[in-house]
Amino acid sequence: MNNYKLNSNVIKYKEIDSTNNEAVRLLDKKKSFPYWIVAEKQTAGKGRKNRYWDSLVGNFMGTYVIEINLERKFLPQLAFVSALAIYETIQKFISKNNEKIIQLKWPNDLILNKSKCGGVLIENISSKKENKHIVAIGIGINLIKSPSETTFPSCNIFEETNIKINPDEFLFELNKNIINKINFWNNGLNYGAILEQWTEKAFLLKKEISVTLPNGKKEKGIFSSIDSEGGLILETKNNEKIFYAAEIFEGL
Repeated sequence: MNNYKLNSNVIKYKEIDSTNNEAVRLLDKKKSFPYWIVAEKQTAGKGRKNRYWDSLVGNFMGTYVIEINLERKFLPQLAFVSALAIYETIQKFISKNNEKIIQLKWPNDLILNKSKCGGVLIENISSKKENKHIVAIGIGINLIKSPSETTFPSCNIFEETNIKINPDEFLFELNKNIINKINFWNNGLNYGAILEQWTEKAFLLKKEISVTLPNGKKEKGIFSSIDSEGGLILETKNNEKIFYAAEIFEGL
């Protein structure tokens, strides 16, 4: 069992290309885990499938780096674990009146008032042995500014709630929540409970959605739930289909 403590080290930068990229560069230097890499500005922030992530000063940009002993196939579960930790962190700062407007978009985004305010990028940056990995959990949250050009409507917490969150204070709460959630997850033993918590907050659950596959084909149907492995269950006119993050080109 991995058991992570609350005294995570924090490495701060004024400006950097990407906190996840820096995690790769520090592989030969940093031997003590876990730790955070945070930046005030990123010049080459990225999301899933290497999409550009517009990293604006005043928002939160950070990567949580952990060493984990687990079969590789279970590592994608950390996307759901991390999303719940971020959800709880945002809830800490906004009033209970705003509770229902925060949702989780499959597989790795944070939604506020139906627009994207953040996301998670899980990268396995080193596998020294079959079951020993160093994982970078990249997190970007629009605290006070929104990117100008996005494929999905974007927003920021300040404009939506009139609450201004300091990135350092956000990190303090996020560090506690992500450690608690990872310890609760317990290398997948409590993954079922994690998925239940995630599904309760799912964006567009029971609604009609459209997903685009890598070959360009679109599939439409009702987002009915997620399966025991975190796959999206789509009910179409003819049957039920299950999609996994690696199969989706554009997402929901």
